[in-house]
Amino acid sequence: MDDGTDDVAGPEQAERALRSAEAAGAGSEVLTRLLVELGDAYRRRFWDLGDIADLDQAVAGYRRALDTDRVDPAARANDLAVVLTDRYDVTGEPGDLSAAMTAAGTALAAAPEGSVAWARYAATSVLCLWDRYDATGSLDDLDAAIGLGTRALAALPREDRAWARICSNVAMLRMDRYERHGAEDDLQEAVGHARLAAAHAYEDDPELGGWYNNLGSALLTRFGARFPDDAMPQPGDCVDLRDLEAAVAAYRKAIEVSPWGVAGRATFLANLGNALSDLGEMRRLGGQPERSRSALREAVDFLAEAVSLTPATAPYRASRLNVLGEAWRIVSEDTGAPGDVAAARDALREACGAGLLVAPEMTVAAAGNWMRWAVRRSAWDEVGEADGYLLRAAEALHRAQSLRRHREAWLVASRGLVQESVYALAVTGRAADAAVRLERGRAVLLSEELGLVRVSSDRLPRPLRRRYAQALGRLDAALRKIG
Repeated sequence: MDDGTDDVAGPEQAERALRSAEAAGAGSEVLTRLLVELGDAYRRRFWDLGDIADLDQAVAGYRRALDTDRVDPAARANDLAVVLTDRYDVTGEPGDLSAAMTAAGTALAAAPEGSVAWARYAATSVLCLWDRYDATGSLDDLDAAIGLGTRALAALPREDRAWARICSNVAMLRMDRYERHGAEDDLQEAVGHARLAAAHAYEDDPELGGWYNNLGSALLTRFGARFPDDAMPQPGDCVDLRDLEAAVAAYRKAIEVSPWGVAGRATFLANLGNALSDLGEMRRLGGQPERSRSALREAVDFLAEAVSLTPATAPYRASRLNVLGEAWRIVSEDTGAPGDVAAARDALREACGAGLLVAPEMTVAAAGNWMRWAVRRSAWDEVGEADGYLLRAAEALHRAQSLRRHREAWLVASRGLVQESVYALAVTGRAADAAVRLERGRAVLLSEELGLVRVSSDRLPRPLRRRYAQALGRLDAALRKIG
């Protein structure tokens, strides 16, 4: 697959070449080459203009190429898997992710492990596992993606053009795992891998902007790690801003070097806006109000543009709305303007709803941000509304885990927020409801201790799946019998 840039008229030219070859009775090798070029051209135009119809055409072209290729069908299956993950990132359609995983697995199985081809195909399987982790929160998938990505990286020479891509993806995966488990080595390895990817990428690599973007994210996470449990510095504290300022510079570089238009730009704008929001907050606490307001104005503008460029169905929309809500929240705490408060509340509410089905982890994050802010404003109704989203997302994440330590990681991520909800109910005189809410949180912990958690069984072997379902049926009957 060619990821280079091209004139946006490329798809029409590729279509004409394909029709001419078909009319001339060209053989399968020629048709395969032209179909791949057609898919490449549509995919490039999607990244430039953001029209999902171009992605649909790219998928169709790669599917046909897979059908006609008699020489290297594994490469064609890999092409198809990549573009299906592109489309999944826009639509959130589970069928696209499932089909991408199947195609990626087909390609990977066809290549000798440790070969260059295997490493490149493994990188695509890593993307699929990563998407499924984002969709379900399954830490099994996250661990598998890191393991496979690390093996793929070791199989490639550093001068291979795919090396920077895999290195940068491993960096982001380890950052995700750091955010769940808090292991310092994951965070430091994330920063190290991200630096290596940006330093060793080719200057004409069309994905270079992505590697700078990932470096910015790793640096931003390391800066945030200095404030555990959301413990913000106090006004007048001396805070080392080097990681934060380097993150802002990396995000700006990503936008500067990237050839992509709509689709890539939305990602880079969202991350730059998030970093600027943090920088504005740090400057406010550091006694620099004017510099703070300048950074926050930029942050809100960039984040609003990013959300406007993100399709309503995209799994990443929830994350972008969450950081937009947080930026507006900081602005509102400076201005006190009702319109700024409403903008923050609306963005966080929309983030909670957008993440429930396709990014429950982001619903937990947005609900937590909303609840803590609402408690500070004594907006008790908002605390209850945010808590409703939190419960649904946290329980979905808990059910998605197959390992105890993974379920515990998600419990730790959400249990502290229960106190906010219980406090809000108690303050408003709803003592009975507060007790029920507290017990509901404890019930999840009790089910963990008793081993009653119903894990997702869709990846179990069929005989084991049947026995698991029968056991659950017997458990339900026993629980009904004892009332």
